[in-house]
Amino acid sequence: MAGSMVKLVPLEEAKGLFIVEGSPILYHKPSSTILFSDLHLGYEQAMTETGVFLPRVQLRRAMLTLDRAISGLRPRRAVIVGDVKHVFDRLLKQEALETAKLLEWLSSRGVEKIIVVRGNHDNYIQGVVTKSGGEFVEDYFEVEKGVVAIHGHKKLEFNSDIIIIGHEHPAVKINVAGSRVKYPAFLMVPRECGGSIIVLPALGVYQTGNPITLDRSLYLSPYIREEGIVEEAVPIIIDESVGSLRLPPLRELAKIFD
Repeated sequence: MAGSMVKLVPLEEAKGLFIVEGSPILYHKPSSTILFSDLHLGYEQAMTETGVFLPRVQLRRAMLTLDRAISGLRPRRAVIVGDVKHVFDRLLKQEALETAKLLEWLSSRGVEKIIVVRGNHDNYIQGVVTKSGGEFVEDYFEVEKGVVAIHGHKKLEFNSDIIIIGHEHPAVKINVAGSRVKYPAFLMVPRECGGSIIVLPALGVYQTGNPITLDRSLYLSPYIREEGIVEEAVPIIIDESVGSLRLPPLRELAKIFD
């Protein structure tokens, strides 16, 4: 039975959407679609060019995380909600090779349709995506009526109750036994016009996250800055060992950000 190997955490804000327990992957059950964002493939090569040498683990770690979800859910579609690659101004060799490898691997695992929604880092990658069997979408992808996936770096107008974005790399810092521990997190942000913005954590292992804040002006996405009710936003922290933990709204968590 699909889903028997993974635990799904239902989202109160959106019927049919689930967090794959302890991971930065969202699952839309009605359409059998997994959604994830911000892999930033090629980050290690980009850092090497600046003199910082990092192990090339982004792709391997992403595939391990995805494999657990795919093995249990057998999704028909995969939507990468932007920033599959890292460098803005050119296409690095590592970016091209690893993007192709990821898409071909997803196909080999039985994913029938792979969509890459353009993120602000995704310049020069369209040809690699289409050659590798994926679909490259410039603006947004409608998962189903009323549910749209868009990277979130620019604001487009459409009629949708649920907007799924990446771009922010949200994380929560918590005091644990005298130490500050950072956990990646989903962020569920109510909208002033009704509905919700669902912010995905980054899948890239080196994209450790930007601390969630009550200051609306500090968010990167215009969707949150212009129409998000940040005080009522709810973080759901994720961790492979402890799973997923839904926290109170940000207005009740002010001490965390002191």
